[in-house]
Amino acid sequence: MKRNYLDVNVILSFTTQKALGSQEIFDLKLPINKNETDAVTFLDKKLFKRIASKCEQYGRRKEDLYKISTASNWGVFEQITGKKGLWSLGHSCKWYFNDEINELDEWEEWLKYEFDFGTELLEQEGV
Repeated sequence: MKRNYLDVNVILSFTTQKALGSQEIFDLKLPINKNETDAVTFLDKKLFKRIASKCEQYGRRKEDLYKISTASNWGVFEQITGKKGLWSLGHSCKWYFNDEINELDEWEEWLKYEFDFGTELLEQEGV
């Protein structure tokens, strides 16, 4: 049986600079099961832990992360599960962690709490 995957291109934007700049860009393949409950739960279970691991792998502090941007083949998710993908649900497929840039929604607040994404942004800005 052929496995199906959501291909995800990820751009992580950080407040701190490294030799190659303030972003890390990479691709992930997230396995899709036909019994996925919904797009949000799917990403909560399969994407954000990997992003936290990638921060560590690239020597980045997830506390300095201010934005996650993604592009994905949500049509495959919809075809396999029969459920709407994130884009079809009207989500931008971007998550912000700095209240100064964008007012955080419930999901972003949860991700910040759950994974420590962007937790030191305001402290760095002296607010």
